[in-house]
Amino acid sequence: MTALSIGDVLDVTYPGPPSWSDDGDYLAATVYEDDGRALQFAAADGSPLWRYRPEEAHVSAFAWRPGGRECLVATDDDRTLLVGPAAETVRTLVEAAEAGHAWSNDGDRIACYRDGVPWVVDVETGAARAFDVPERGPYLAEERMFAWSDDDSLLAYRFVDHDTKQVGVVDVGTGDLCYRTDTPASDRSPAWLSGDRLVLDRLADHATRRELVLVDPHEGTESVLVREEEPELGIVSRGAPAVSPAGDRFAVPLPLDGWDHLHVVDEDGSEQVTSGEFEDRGLADSTPRWLGDGELVFSSNRLAPEQRGVYGLDLDTGEVRPLVETPGTSVHPAPSPDGERLAYVHADTECSPELRVRDLGADPGSTGVRVTESAVGEWPADPIEPERVVLETDDGVEVPAFVVDPRGTDAVDGDATDLPAVVWVHGGPMRQMRHGWHPDRAYGLAYTVHQYLAHRGYVGLLVNYRGGIGYGKAFRQGIAADPGAEVDVDVVAAAEYLKGLDHVDPDAVAIWGLSYGGFAALRVLGTTPDAFDLGVNLAGVADRFVYEEWATETKYPPAESSLPSTLGGTRWESPEAWEAVSPVTHMEDYEVPLYSFHGTADRYVNVEQLDVVVEELLELGADFEFEYYPNESHVFSKQRVWERVLERIEAAFEAELRAPTGEAE
Repeated sequence: MTALSIGDVLDVTYPGPPSWSDDGDYLAATVYEDDGRALQFAAADGSPLWRYRPEEAHVSAFAWRPGGRECLVATDDDRTLLVGPAAETVRTLVEAAEAGHAWSNDGDRIACYRDGVPWVVDVETGAARAFDVPERGPYLAEERMFAWSDDDSLLAYRFVDHDTKQVGVVDVGTGDLCYRTDTPASDRSPAWLSGDRLVLDRLADHATRRELVLVDPHEGTESVLVREEEPELGIVSRGAPAVSPAGDRFAVPLPLDGWDHLHVVDEDGSEQVTSGEFEDRGLADSTPRWLGDGELVFSSNRLAPEQRGVYGLDLDTGEVRPLVETPGTSVHPAPSPDGERLAYVHADTECSPELRVRDLGADPGSTGVRVTESAVGEWPADPIEPERVVLETDDGVEVPAFVVDPRGTDAVDGDATDLPAVVWVHGGPMRQMRHGWHPDRAYGLAYTVHQYLAHRGYVGLLVNYRGGIGYGKAFRQGIAADPGAEVDVDVVAAAEYLKGLDHVDPDAVAIWGLSYGGFAALRVLGTTPDAFDLGVNLAGVADRFVYEEWATETKYPPAESSLPSTLGGTRWESPEAWEAVSPVTHMEDYEVPLYSFHGTADRYVNVEQLDVVVEELLELGADFEFEYYPNESHVFSKQRVWERVLERIEAAFEAELRAPTGEAE
């Protein structure tokens, strides 16, 4: 048997979105390796330079200094650094817990939060000033928490008041709060247009109404530029507005015609500029990038539903030109400041995610220069090409999936029968497994695990259940009317598909999933007890009400939660619906073992969800095992933790899915 190991799985690295220095001479991107992120620098042509690894720490975030060649780097041990790739210099600016850093446009100051309070720090003198204004609050951060006006006199920022997100504007000179929102909606992601006009992204009425709002902070007036309303199924659009270099308009993907397409918005209204039965976004939260004032650069699945190419849209002519059309997934496109080059992240069936650079005029089918290189080329065995299949569900919906078949490897004979099989359910739910490696670590890791399992003789099926991106708004909203029930149908269809294959043992099919995938595993073991022979839950929700109570205090405000609208009311107004959607309600019907794993520092799903699982299954006397991991996050960060988790999961598969010696037919 080929010695593909768990070490090979965990040696795969994951580059993040690339960013150029203002002069275009340098490129930078984080790279997740081992236990955290390093910062990879490259020359303009893509030649790899320095990979900076903070001593005994990891990179949390970075941002190029405007007009300069230095990067502000925040670390996970509460340091703020200024890092220069030219001479490989590192200067400590602050040793304090800071977050949300944003450079002023002149490159002299940084805005950030310290203990939730907005501060401005002078980079050269170290002088720091706190503002006596409402504080950041407990909810998770958006990509853009601060925004400086063009002349750096005003600072927009997000805070929390009245149990929801608000946006305020501080006069940097006086420290006064000169404007603030004060609504029951959730206001976020402020961005400045020219003329000191502010754009806000507003989500309201339990995520059934979204508005992009133009604000004049001097007059205190506002007008709605774009409005989406989905009173029954909830809003499923995401992505902050991307302001043009001239500051007179912004671009944003919206599913107003049923598919995520690009819209360009100014004070006079919105224009849809792409169309077709495909989605013009790379990942769930992606937004387009501007190339000058007249072209948008974006990822799209025009190639195939589970692939992504990169395209440029000329806003004057409407012409779309392909920039990257190599098979696989190409996302995070970043044009260089001079418009000559493009940096992006690429992954496919033969290579895990790589950071690449290419000339914008190059053949769209060419590979480009690899800044980082996939570790898969060094594997002792070739990766297995996944097969795309379409599952037919009981309610007539076509659900795409990928099968990873171990036949053809030296793990099993080509005519093998009665192989064990495993269904993977991704998180989100607004995510999507790709034809090959996923660029995100959480889902790329799962795909890599299935490569490993195939070399151990397991058939894998990665299901793109309803609720995910890539197939239009109706598919994404497919789980809204009865959250959980449609996912049950889709994952059961995955199990039935596997059981119908001649080479699969129908009594040896497992399910595993992370986050929403963990929720799906916890649910289906009770709602359809005969579908699977084993379940594995990583950080899944067991009790929707317990989760909602925690989430609306720490993760997002009530205005952003769609459950009260899709379930017919709050927990007290619709108790039966809340109970029905919660996996804990169905645990009394479990017939197969469950293995559960959760980190105690999880900011996305509270660790008390595992408490619910343990308490309920102990009371029921069920067959289950579980482990908590101190100080671990939602997607475990430490390699040694993943080693243990994957060893435990493989041992469970071996114990529960393989026939004991002498019992195989």
